[in-house]
Amino acid sequence: MIDAFAPDPARILQQAAQFIDRGEVGLAERVMTPLLANPRLAGHPDVLHFLGLIRIGQDREAEALGLIESSLKARPNQPLVRLNQGKLLARLGRADEAIAALRAAVKLKPDLAEALHLMASLQYAARQWEEAEATCRKLLRLNPGDTAAKGTLGAVLGGSERLAEAETVLRRALAEASPPPLKAALHRNLATALGRMGRIGPALEEIVAAQKLEPSPALEAHRAELLQKMERFEEALDAYRALLAKDAGNPALHQNLNDLLYRLKREDEYLKSYDRAPRSQALLLGKATMLMHGQRAAEALAVYEEMQARDPGDVHAIAGRASALVLLGRHAEAAALFESLAARRSDPSLMASAAVAQMHNGDPERALALCEKGLAAAPGDKTCLAMMGIAWRMMGDERDDWLNGYDRFVRVFDLEPPDGFSSMADFNAELAAQLERLHPSTREYLTQSLRRGTQTSDHLFGTGQALVDRLRTRLAEAVARSVEELPEDESHPFLSCNSGDFRFSGSWSSRLIADGFHVNHLHPDGWISSCYYVAVPDAVKDEADRPGWIKFGEPSFDVGLAQPIRRAVQPVPGRLVLFPSHMWHGTIPFRNDAARMTIAFDAVPK
Repeated sequence: MIDAFAPDPARILQQAAQFIDRGEVGLAERVMTPLLANPRLAGHPDVLHFLGLIRIGQDREAEALGLIESSLKARPNQPLVRLNQGKLLARLGRADEAIAALRAAVKLKPDLAEALHLMASLQYAARQWEEAEATCRKLLRLNPGDTAAKGTLGAVLGGSERLAEAETVLRRALAEASPPPLKAALHRNLATALGRMGRIGPALEEIVAAQKLEPSPALEAHRAELLQKMERFEEALDAYRALLAKDAGNPALHQNLNDLLYRLKREDEYLKSYDRAPRSQALLLGKATMLMHGQRAAEALAVYEEMQARDPGDVHAIAGRASALVLLGRHAEAAALFESLAARRSDPSLMASAAVAQMHNGDPERALALCEKGLAAAPGDKTCLAMMGIAWRMMGDERDDWLNGYDRFVRVFDLEPPDGFSSMADFNAELAAQLERLHPSTREYLTQSLRRGTQTSDHLFGTGQALVDRLRTRLAEAVARSVEELPEDESHPFLSCNSGDFRFSGSWSSRLIADGFHVNHLHPDGWISSCYYVAVPDAVKDEADRPGWIKFGEPSFDVGLAQPIRRAVQPVPGRLVLFPSHMWHGTIPFRNDAARMTIAFDAVPK
């Protein structure tokens, strides 16, 4: 507050504060008019701060941020102003800056619980598990009865795969008295932890308990997801239909419903929800995207054209049209559309798609330039790196081998049995039986890389699967050895990421049946990717045709490469294959009744 002024300014700010608290920002601004009109007072830190709060209430965020920063420049040591700066930056989606502002607030006022709560939430959303846990524990040291902090801590522990600890924390928090919204959130967080441990029935009970306290569409969607995992498919479909009846314009609900319909092979209803819904740009885009995943390019093109007719400048519509034209073989048209976008934008996903069109169009040099533009905007982008490698190969440029290192960077480890097992054969036999129970009875998701098979939907590691956890130890040893043995090269997009340590960022199991395979793909969010073989069919012994082998270097599109497959590795139970996440990889189809069971994961620098 202004304390060096005459009483009137202080009283005016007090009145303004009351109006701001009630959301009556117009009245607050009117009350402050005498201060704003006075040159001596208008630049005072308190006046600037309050005017910034008013602008927030008016949805004029850019002005608000400037005013708050001016207040802090004039008087830096204002913990509450730092707090409001952090809240505004979070609202603007600038999470790293928001966390920095909140840290500054807490440094000035260590017991500022509101700043700590928001900081913990932002750290959780950013998957900064260690930092988020430390923030929650600080809150609990300040106030051991802070149930909300316990709820966030439980979510953080769950996110960092410490699921048993998460359950303990959340159950203790639920035993304490708390308002219904908070108790509902605790039930929801507990449901998430239990679901990730494979305890789907108890997870469903927690969601039902949360719904009784505070019903919401989000909780009902969570319930539908759990019903799917329990293979109560009709109930899940009914839940999605009921949600859409109340919110027909929700893109996520349409996607969830149609994902399930696809996996159930319900072709009579698949994608029909979009035709009954408002023809918004978001829903048209959702339908077109699913058509593209299903290789139904002509139908997708019609939808993208409708989108562009509604909004000629819609980037998604233009890029979608171009991608559909690529699938239809109309490469010159596609390249021209992508070039029109590339002149205005540089986001890497768009540059990578434009590069594909140019490679199809016979112009790898232009494709390379587009990839370089994408990498300038997002250094290390895996998709642009993958496309760059193909462009170099088309040009006969040896830098493809420098980038991908098919012989140097693809590592093969035949693992020793985990503790308690005398042979990998015995271990893998038990592991395969355990994994079999985790695979769904439906066919694959439309967006997954495998064809004719199934893939688990949740992370495997840290979910309480004893055999998986034993294997994880051996996998981590191999990754650590591979990381340690990587050469140093700060100029290399893959090698320069090596911090000397890593963490697992995703883990899953795939099961391919006869004629099954993985389409050629890459892992855009990883650094090192993998495949561990649990069980393989006898067909993989054929070293001539190499059925079921993992292949490297062949892209998902055909641009006439003389040697599309640069390396292939034979699957052997107990074998782990590691490779850079930006490297194209897939599976050669096999014809055999026995299943091909694997575990895969991504690792990222720590």
